[in-house]
Amino acid sequence: MGTHRACIIVLLLAGASSCARYGTPELTGLPPAGTGGPLDSSQAAAVLRSARWCPEGTEIAIGLVGGDSTRYAGILRRNDSLVYIDNSDSVFEVGSITKTFTGTMFAKLMRDGIVRPGDPVQKYLPVTLRESGKNGREMTLLDLAEHTSGLPFEPTNLKGIAGRPFDPYSPYSNYTTTLLYEYLSGSLILQYTPGERRTYSNLGGGLLGHILTLATGKTYEQLLGETICVPLGMRSTFVEPAPGKERLMVHGRDARGGVLPPGGGDCGALTGAGGIRSSVRDLIRYIRANMTDTTFFALAQRPTRTFDAHLCGSPGWAPYCEGEFRHMGAFGATGGFTCGLIFERRLRVGVVVLTNVSAFTAMEHKPAESLCRALYDPLPSAAAGRGER
Repeated sequence: MGTHRACIIVLLLAGASSCARYGTPELTGLPPAGTGGPLDSSQAAAVLRSARWCPEGTEIAIGLVGGDSTRYAGILRRNDSLVYIDNSDSVFEVGSITKTFTGTMFAKLMRDGIVRPGDPVQKYLPVTLRESGKNGREMTLLDLAEHTSGLPFEPTNLKGIAGRPFDPYSPYSNYTTTLLYEYLSGSLILQYTPGERRTYSNLGGGLLGHILTLATGKTYEQLLGETICVPLGMRSTFVEPAPGKERLMVHGRDARGGVLPPGGGDCGALTGAGGIRSSVRDLIRYIRANMTDTTFFALAQRPTRTFDAHLCGSPGWAPYCEGEFRHMGAFGATGGFTCGLIFERRLRVGVVVLTNVSAFTAMEHKPAESLCRALYDPLPSAAAGRGER
């Protein structure tokens, strides 16, 4: 279905690993709505299909939006059974969903006149870029947001940190601003002329977030709080947990299902690419703001260019048009977590799925991605059929 192409999905991780298989024919399913569960029979069946590829101890947090109503479903895989739990306020790493927050903050600063979409990237950096443009075209802030900058997926000096062995489950945690500047000034080679085409880049998303901190003199955490989290009451969304918030954090799991130490999703100087943690309840607040706000949340979704018959660029999202529907979505993955969200602004329907399934485990079967899409696919047509606008 077309909604299966609604978003560009790119793992925060660049490495590859063989993933364990967890398929278990005897896995016990969930009771549907009316018999003790918050999900209807088709939704419960979709969870069962996805959870077959999730290791023991996997948590899934689901939020479903339809108009003014919201439903939450928390699920735990335990002893080859699925059981409902309350994890709507539990905190997961959200990986590249962070980029939509970075884009939304970018839209707010554009609206306030602090930055402009056509500003050259070089304007804000204290070092001279080895290559700031190509063929007479400078790389701009909007290029970073649209993934049309020409930057590679990630910098080439990730693994060369003296005294800090590279950890594929936490690839960016030790990546400092000093290392970023060394790469930009000494090694950066653009892959193509900025604006020429779209190529997804963690480096671009992280660099945009870093530039927003330079333009405002504030940390990424401060910008996140004052622009989005505090106004929306998102108390479980942060980069670094405040005292007492650690107890809300779910443990990530490796490719074999083993528990990982906390902090694997830290992104250092590239926090704007994937460093946020959040809960399903907070992300429902976030997509509701994206459905109803007419200021900078709307600006972050406004198409700025068309890539093909369906996909557009914008400051914060990659709008995907399919007939009368315009879907906004994002997927994220870190060493210990995978997740996704999709929504349709006009019809006010959406889904959030958070899991502690490793990106390495998800490479083959993509349980979080497939579940998110399975839960979302029926919603726009059903809402349109009811005449919801």
